[in-house]
Amino acid sequence: MVEGFKLTVQKLKRILKVSINLPVGYDLNKDEYPCVLAFDGQYLFDFLDEKTKKMDLSISASHSRSIVVGIHSPKIEDWRMSELNPYYNGDKADVEPVLSIIYFDYIINELLPYLKRKYRISDDIYSLGFEEGAIAAAYLQYHYSIIKGMGLFNPPLDIVSNKFFEDIENKFDTSKKIYLYKGEKKEGEITDFYNFYIRLMAGHPDSIKLDYVEDSYNDFKGYEKYLGSFLEFIEEK
Repeated sequence: MVEGFKLTVQKLKRILKVSINLPVGYDLNKDEYPCVLAFDGQYLFDFLDEKTKKMDLSISASHSRSIVVGIHSPKIEDWRMSELNPYYNGDKADVEPVLSIIYFDYIINELLPYLKRKYRISDDIYSLGFEEGAIAAAYLQYHYSIIKGMGLFNPPLDIVSNKFFEDIENKFDTSKKIYLYKGEKKEGEITDFYNFYIRLMAGHPDSIKLDYVEDSYNDFKGYEKYLGSFLEFIEEK
């Protein structure tokens, strides 16, 4: 069951679109459910429009007990990057990483409390992101204690600063779960990702799941196929 709403957020200077996927049977009980805060929510929830279709969340979430919250990004790419990548180290002059800190504080301190009043969300809160959104998901885990784990699908490690890796080494918490996905098919240099994985293993050896798939692409079809793997991992007891 999918619901959605829009909020006018003055701090972000835009209207924020939020989509919610409630687990099967949500309306038949009074249970609390884990919550996944998913960046780039448009990739998960715009499946009714064939022109913008990316992933079909309904397939992966059909057996999940998590409430998946898709937080849609701006359509302007530089604006999107400004909100999602606080570690930005690329060459786009119009990207302003400081906006991401405002964005994340709003999500944790205002949007999440609103969601908890509206839905039966437990204390098990996770972050999820695809490509640039994966950088945002990682920042949330390392800077907000309320986040219990993260799902990172093909993070673009070539455009992050060293501060990203410093956070991994200095802010690790072995109680938090980490899911990583990367497809190998037609993939070039993987050194950055390998080094990233090794650094994570140094702090989280027993709480990491890696899907490094030889016959899968780093695209939304690949992400869609393994999204269920992430949901199953975070719901394991």
